[in-house]
Amino acid sequence: MKKVILFSGHDQELTHTSSHPTQRLVVTSSRDTTFRLWDFREPIHSVSVFQGHTETVTCAVFTREDKVVSGSDDRSVKVWDLRNMRSPLATIRTDSAANRLSVSSSGVVAIPHDNRQVRLFDLGGQRIARLPRTSRQGHRRMVCSVAWGEDSTNLSCNFFSCGFDRLILGWSVQSSKDS
Repeated sequence: MKKVILFSGHDQELTHTSSHPTQRLVVTSSRDTTFRLWDFREPIHSVSVFQGHTETVTCAVFTREDKVVSGSDDRSVKVWDLRNMRSPLATIRTDSAANRLSVSSSGVVAIPHDNRQVRLFDLGGQRIARLPRTSRQGHRRMVCSVAWGEDSTNLSCNFFSCGFDRLILGWSVQSSKDS
């Protein structure tokens, strides 16, 4: 393995990176309250800086519908259109910092929180569900990351969460967006 290219531009530590599923695009998020879109489609690479949050941007991920979803310690999650990223299409306000979120292929945004909860929203910002947080079914401490397991059709669960309680929980999530 060899390093092919190096990019820099953020003013503080990076928190997350995500690549587009079909295009030569990468998005990075940082403690500098920005996320950046790196475009490798042309010989001269470009970078776009997005300033939609007031605190650390904890993650930014692509959706299959050419949108970017960003989460932040400012207790907001924002949905952006790649064709016009001047202002977000939707803003989801939460009562806790948004950690490493994940977006399903059907557009369900799963947001893990410091308060032990995982909430599910559509890309328009409407809440779909909240996963249980009782000590019997949910996490006992902060939920730090989530992931959809869509290619796991033979498994009984299609969604996974992990937290500071040292647990990885598998869930069977059926939402109206999945129908």
